[in-house]
Amino acid sequence: MFTLRVKFLNHKSVVIAQESHNLQETCQLETMKGRCHWRSEVMVMTSARWGRMKTGRCLEIHSNALAALGHDPMFLGCSEDVLHILDQKCSGRSSCDVRIPDPTLDEIKPCYSDQTRYLETSYMCVKGLYHRIMTI
Repeated sequence: MFTLRVKFLNHKSVVIAQESHNLQETCQLETMKGRCHWRSEVMVMTSARWGRMKTGRCLEIHSNALAALGHDPMFLGCSEDVLHILDQKCSGRSSCDVRIPDPTLDEIKPCYSDQTRYLETSYMCVKGLYHRIMTI
């Protein structure tokens, strides 16, 4: 077991005592639902990418289009690190919902702007205690 104090922009800090990991892929018209199982746990976002990282459940591309455009880095494999955005929305909370499309994420265009993008996130739930930080 380890102890680590994490401070958030919302002036809260969490003392971490234990962790568990969660990975999610959130497609258009879906909601990323981050949940911790226990009241004593809070989420700490560990990664968040927005774009067209790979083909799969969220991004189905016809083989002809993939053959013609798959080498174009603005068509497939394009993404941006949006951890700072998801950290503000979710870290330090026991649950968090982010609906896709999201206005903040939609402003970020790592790929061609008319292409479907999706969200890949990972977070851990950590046991901790809330402490309000006072700044003078």
